[in-house]
Amino acid sequence: MDILHHVTTLFFVITLFSIYLVHHYSNKRPSKNLPPSPPSLPIIGHIHLLRPLRHLSIHSLSKLYGPVVSLGLGPRNTIILSSPEAVEEALIKKDTIFSNHPVVKVGQILGYNNSTIFFSPYGPHFRNLRRLTSLQLLSTHQLNLLGRIRAEEFLSLIHRMVKTSSSGEVELNERLFEMIYNSISKMVVGKRYHGDNVDVDVEVANQFKDIIQEVIQLVFSFNPRDFFPAFGWLDLLGVERRMQRVLPRLDGFITEIIEEHRSKRRVNDAANGGGEAGKETEEEERSLVDVMLSLQETDPETFTVEVIKGHILTMLAAGSDSIAKTIEITMLFLLSHPDILRKTKAEIDTNVGHDRIINESDLPNLPYLKNILKESLRLGMPMQGMPPRESSNDCTIQGYHVPKGTMLLVNLWGIQRDPELWDDAMSFKPERFAGEIEEKGLKYLPFGAGRRKCPGEHLAVRMVTGAVGALVQCFEWETMSKEEVDINALLGLTVSNGKPVVAKYKVRDCMADALLKI
Repeated sequence: MDILHHVTTLFFVITLFSIYLVHHYSNKRPSKNLPPSPPSLPIIGHIHLLRPLRHLSIHSLSKLYGPVVSLGLGPRNTIILSSPEAVEEALIKKDTIFSNHPVVKVGQILGYNNSTIFFSPYGPHFRNLRRLTSLQLLSTHQLNLLGRIRAEEFLSLIHRMVKTSSSGEVELNERLFEMIYNSISKMVVGKRYHGDNVDVDVEVANQFKDIIQEVIQLVFSFNPRDFFPAFGWLDLLGVERRMQRVLPRLDGFITEIIEEHRSKRRVNDAANGGGEAGKETEEEERSLVDVMLSLQETDPETFTVEVIKGHILTMLAAGSDSIAKTIEITMLFLLSHPDILRKTKAEIDTNVGHDRIINESDLPNLPYLKNILKESLRLGMPMQGMPPRESSNDCTIQGYHVPKGTMLLVNLWGIQRDPELWDDAMSFKPERFAGEIEEKGLKYLPFGAGRRKCPGEHLAVRMVTGAVGALVQCFEWETMSKEEVDINALLGLTVSNGKPVVAKYKVRDCMADALLKI
């Protein structure tokens, strides 16, 4: 009954305001050169044209109306860019104008009042966060210091698969998420929260994992308020109620993590007599929480508690989910392309051998493995697109007027599969990356571009190539048909059937001795 009441109320309000709003927007429409636009409906504009597979809807509109398309998503002006030249103009040449993400309710509630690096508007605070991430948390030096943690989790995954190899089957998504989640949580907060031998109570670990997964789901949920702020109080889909319910639990867990690290630091300081003797040396392996708390001591105004909480959440949520999905997608491509799988195995055998398991120091000598990741990200990104941007001023893109406050969507799915830009565009061919990509604008940008480019790119590349390399080196995999892999869903052409992918494997004879040592 509550839902029926809300729907009736919303319909009544829309009816009252429809004539006014249509008249208002038709009179206010700028006379400047606007991009082409499909016919729209009153109030909702073009929202009805964006189907559940949003990237396909965006691509279809671009094919019909050109490389720059204008949409009205409710009262929100939106443009779609579908050519490398247009994307380069917006994200590189006019990056300062398009350096904001649109303001959405989830950023206010779960993004600690838009203070995280993802939700924060471009400005001094964002630049501080970016420096913190690039120079301290995810710098090459820091990633090297934490390399042992990632290696241990890779070996733990391999060890568990060896122990259960008698069954000859593994559910990829579950095992990969567990491994990546443990790796990132160990790097960020110094604890494992999933699987066997976790560092905290199992019930607590499962609660924390469930909270993080719910946060991920909420971040990508459709919230009508983001497009119709005037009707946000109705919360028809209940998204904001779910946010408010999970927030105290989320904040409680993160606060406990921070306080536990502070307590350990006080104990260590006291044991070492305080002062500089109690400080960590530059070469120590420290969790990212410890790094941030050290920075807070010298600059408390910049590295506030909210900033630290937001970084913990961003790393655990965005990092774990996207990296695990990328490994799964890359493995599925390999299992459906036996020739490429054999080439990958041969490269690893030649450059690493059979006496030890691959580690991150081997990756520079494995160019084909790196190209496999690039091709996987071209065809099967875990998110079929990139996060939207928003213009902070009026500007022009490809000669078209773009008003201030316009949301920008990049048709990355279409650009990275455009047959005019890529030879045999829909085929999985890692060899295409053997040489330099002929650049004409931006036609390949799985990690984004400009000031909002993903700061976790180097970590993701290390973790994905390292995990895929270890799985290929240690096990023989049974190739899978397109039906088993569901290639269409992998390529974003259909909705996934939701069934977990179970892959068949066995220990490679040549690696048996090396695997006995782990």
